[in-house]
Amino acid sequence: MGARLIDSTRAFRPVYSIFRHEYLGCLLSAHVVQELDNGRLSLSHQGLHPGNYEQFRHELDDVDRKLIQILAPLSPQHIMKKFGPKARNEMDFYTNKFKGEAKKMILAYINRIMNDAIGLLADREIYTMGNDGYPAHRPVEFIRQPADLVFNFLRDNKFTRYFPTITLFNRPIGLQHPATELVVRDPAWLLHKGRLFTFGQDVEGIKLQPFFKKDFIEISKSTEETYFRKFVPQIIERYPVKVSGLDIIEVQEEPQFQFVVDLSAPSAISMELRVHYGGYKLKVDPTREATVVLENKGGNYQFITVARQPRQERDMLQLIEGLHQKGGHLNWEFMAREEGLKWLGAVVPVLTEMGVKVVQQGEEKLNFDRPKLEIVTTEEGDWFDIKAVVTVGGFSIPFLRFKQHILRGKRDFTLPDGSVAILPESWFSDYRHLVEIADEKDEDTLRLKNYQMAVLDMKEGGHGLGDKMNALSEVDEIPDAPTPTGLRATLRSYQKKGYDWLGFLRNQRLGGILADDMGLGKTLQTLTLLQSEKEIGEKQPSLIVMPTSLVYNWKAEARKFTPDLKILIHTGSNRTKNPANFTIYDIILTTYGIVRQDIEILKEFPFHYVILDESQMIKNPASKTAKAMRELAAKHRLSLTGTPLENTLMDLWSQMNFLNPGLLGSERFFKNFYAQPIEKKRDVERQVQLKRLIHPFILRRTKEQVAHELPPKVEQRHYCEMTTAQKRVYEKTKNAYRNYLLNLEPGEFRSQKLGILAGLQKLRQIAIHPGLVEEGEGMGMGDSGKYQEFRRLLEEVLAKDAKVLVFSQFVRLLRLLEAELKKEDISYSYLDGSTKDRQGQVQRFQENESVKVFLISLKAGGVGLNLTAAEYVFILDPWWNPAVEAQAVDRSHRIGQEKTVFSYKFITRDSIEEKIVKLQERKRKLSSDIVSVEDDIFKSLKKEDFEDLLA
Repeated sequence: MGARLIDSTRAFRPVYSIFRHEYLGCLLSAHVVQELDNGRLSLSHQGLHPGNYEQFRHELDDVDRKLIQILAPLSPQHIMKKFGPKARNEMDFYTNKFKGEAKKMILAYINRIMNDAIGLLADREIYTMGNDGYPAHRPVEFIRQPADLVFNFLRDNKFTRYFPTITLFNRPIGLQHPATELVVRDPAWLLHKGRLFTFGQDVEGIKLQPFFKKDFIEISKSTEETYFRKFVPQIIERYPVKVSGLDIIEVQEEPQFQFVVDLSAPSAISMELRVHYGGYKLKVDPTREATVVLENKGGNYQFITVARQPRQERDMLQLIEGLHQKGGHLNWEFMAREEGLKWLGAVVPVLTEMGVKVVQQGEEKLNFDRPKLEIVTTEEGDWFDIKAVVTVGGFSIPFLRFKQHILRGKRDFTLPDGSVAILPESWFSDYRHLVEIADEKDEDTLRLKNYQMAVLDMKEGGHGLGDKMNALSEVDEIPDAPTPTGLRATLRSYQKKGYDWLGFLRNQRLGGILADDMGLGKTLQTLTLLQSEKEIGEKQPSLIVMPTSLVYNWKAEARKFTPDLKILIHTGSNRTKNPANFTIYDIILTTYGIVRQDIEILKEFPFHYVILDESQMIKNPASKTAKAMRELAAKHRLSLTGTPLENTLMDLWSQMNFLNPGLLGSERFFKNFYAQPIEKKRDVERQVQLKRLIHPFILRRTKEQVAHELPPKVEQRHYCEMTTAQKRVYEKTKNAYRNYLLNLEPGEFRSQKLGILAGLQKLRQIAIHPGLVEEGEGMGMGDSGKYQEFRRLLEEVLAKDAKVLVFSQFVRLLRLLEAELKKEDISYSYLDGSTKDRQGQVQRFQENESVKVFLISLKAGGVGLNLTAAEYVFILDPWWNPAVEAQAVDRSHRIGQEKTVFSYKFITRDSIEEKIVKLQERKRKLSSDIVSVEDDIFKSLKKEDFEDLLA
């Protein structure tokens, strides 16, 4: 009889039907059946599925909704579509697809769905399905009470019989009944005489199916031992049993663990955790409450039931799996040899401490004694001898014999007795650097240069050999050095400590980096050191190498603070080619480019100091510049930089290789051992090691650290060199106006004064950037020496995450800078006379942490702005009125500013800017007159003044 559609407006009931499929076994399906007026079910019925759920939902509850969703994929049609989409028909699917592994997978899929559904049927109407497909053929009672199951084994002289006894409500149930069905396979749910029930413990249905057709299974004498050994222990372990003619003996003992290691395989190690209960050795398995062992004593079979402690077994297993594991699943039972040795080195000491016995199998044996290293050092001049001996397995072995093992990452070391010691994992980190850089003096002694001794103190609790390094790391503990009498400056406290630190480096014959923030006086501290050297009798000159733009700054600072020092500027085409001429000077100032060109003559001269300013210039170790610096000969070496690390850790290696060659090993070693693990793998331990290693050789103080010593405002001039192209445009323009001035007739000067002043203005623009005037059109930003210096100092500001105000009275210059900032994706604010939303730009700079630069024109931003977020002020073109410059600085240095403000006035050397500064010093009133807009602004400016400006 076919299904009849249900009228959902009339009474109906949801029912769940159990039906047997020829191939798939028992299945469940959901239906609705129309209800008659007398409350009985009619023959009209319809399948219930998610597609028609809404039509009937008014009579369904949440349990029905869940069951409908669960059972939808259980239909034979759905199963065939899911697992045999290419089958031609049903017969093709069950003949060709439903077999082997595919069959197992399908039956497991069905079992999972049936398990999910059957527990929800307790309060539902359940029926068996009729042959005609009617879903409510016979009612099924859902039994909540679980049945009891006992397996029986009866043995006599002829055979052994095996059968289950099932009781429900204390009444036996005989499985041999035509209507008995295995509805769910695992755990078993049985349908018996209209009752659906399960058992008090999980029962595999396959164990019961044979007894649907016979009362017992009979085992012959010829096969009983195999049967007893393979099958019966599984039953005894999982289910209650009754026996006759057999013995079951219970054993209860505390677990004793063993860890078995087998090195029989040439390239792998197998390991197994075992547990002993009395005399019974078992593999650890925390899922089992008991293990049954068969013993045959002269034909008398005994089943020994060993009661297990699954919690203790699980805890021990978790302990092992958690040891030395770096995330993810660790297959510790079978490992490649090197990985396994590494793991065992960490695990075995812990297991031994917990009382676990380690048992080894195979001919090769491991010695699990932890090697102990003893180090004794002896200082000999600039060298340290390191006598290192390893004690392991009762043997004393020179540490040098382990060198190749450490370099190659090989953990197994064969001892004199043939056993194999496992090198500690920490050795490959702690001593890899040592064996990389140390020289071999003899079979048990290594040699290190004095500054390389830091490698023995890379970790906390090193070998107590780092007194000098500790002193360098704690600058407050460095001995006080007398300030030279010829110094024309008063050092701030942190500057004095920096000078002391530099002196300590000199005394210990160590190279170092003075890496104070910009503006804190690295130049002054260095000049103080060199003045001290002169006063204690040092005759040999020192070489200071720097970018071209800084030569004049150094010269000016030396004249100001250490006028006793004789300075030679080794630049230009007329520079000496004979280093012997250096001997009458104290300091030789030169540039990186000149050293590259003159390296063949410079490398032969023994300088007292070689000092690199802006030492990040040698960050690329393969560059010609870096190679040339390393060739220079000097008794002492120093580096000065505000940004010791610009891009990668290789920047640091290059600078340290100049200062203390060999400290950080070869370039390849440093890259593999430090740079890549730290930068790519975020190896914190390696990062800490490197920090401890280099920390003594770098002195860095930030502005925030010494803020209490700084005045509210630090102003300094920063001199810039013109580029060749810029100089050419400048000289051509200057000569034209100078000739014009000199050719004026007496009495013409007054009438031509405005034209001459226009010429001075043009020279000021060229000194900033030649592209600001017609003669320099088409020239790039790189053709401005001032721009190059601006970018260099801006990088330092950005590197320390600070903010800077950039002032110029030339809007065109600000627009050029704006274009460059956009190219490099540097966030900025901008303000000139055309800016509409002034307050919006100010607020963006003050409140947005990503906005580090504020480009401001003098006319628009010289007054009325409160920009306390800035710590630095760059004045790109000096104004002839110092009061205007002061107003610009005061945009940042005002109420609300909690940090010291550093102001840099950029001055192009050998230009009108430098002469304006000198003129300001001679004629204070002149500067204010020139920027006035009144008719008499030039009254105090004489012809001689203009001639000086154009000289």
